[in-house]
Amino acid sequence: MGKLNITATGVVFKDPRPPVVAEISAGDASDSFSIEVSGMGQLVGLAYSIPAHTSGSIKATLQISAMSSQDVANLNALAQSMLDASYKEQVTEHEKTSASANLSVWTWFFGGGGASASYEKTRDTMKSKGLTDDQITQLMTAFLDLATKMSTVEIDFYVNNLENDYSVSGDLYLYTVSGSIKTEKGTQQYRMLADDAAAGGAPATGGGAPSTGKIIPLN
Repeated sequence: MGKLNITATGVVFKDPRPPVVAEISAGDASDSFSIEVSGMGQLVGLAYSIPAHTSGSIKATLQISAMSSQDVANLNALAQSMLDASYKEQVTEHEKTSASANLSVWTWFFGGGGASASYEKTRDTMKSKGLTDDQITQLMTAFLDLATKMSTVEIDFYVNNLENDYSVSGDLYLYTVSGSIKTEKGTQQYRMLADDAAAGGAPATGGGAPSTGKIIPLN
């Protein structure tokens, strides 16, 4: 049983589909966020091969800006603190069955993955989940603050191929949610990347090896 360590730079993130950009108009809901892309993305440019019955770690510098895992965790904790017990349980159950992993509270807010959502839709959905106007303002203010601090990032992921009879190589597949936040303080693009991934093949294909790790800021 061995362990391999792979380091890469200049890795490109490929979105699952072209973004659906939410245009801002005077009638749009304030203190809200849009979702332009939500789904399983792909890190392209990794050169690794992890043999059968081994594990490995992959470190890679990405050519995109994103929120760090710690920033996402802090934002998740704030959002969860605003939900009542029954809704918290729904988020927990959604995370168990969704590829969005630690981004599940945000995909749950608008009804699931693989979609886009306008400012108005996400605000209406947050209110339908029991958040008050003051809570939404607080959450979106924190969201905007973290998004303005986004930087280029690296990933540090552990790949567990111990149980597989085949090697894994190629790309790394992980969930992303991106769009814009809008408050009275301004508008800011954001991107979140999941802490769970699949190495060598997308989960839907039944191949690949499970991978977990962190998104780490470089600035």
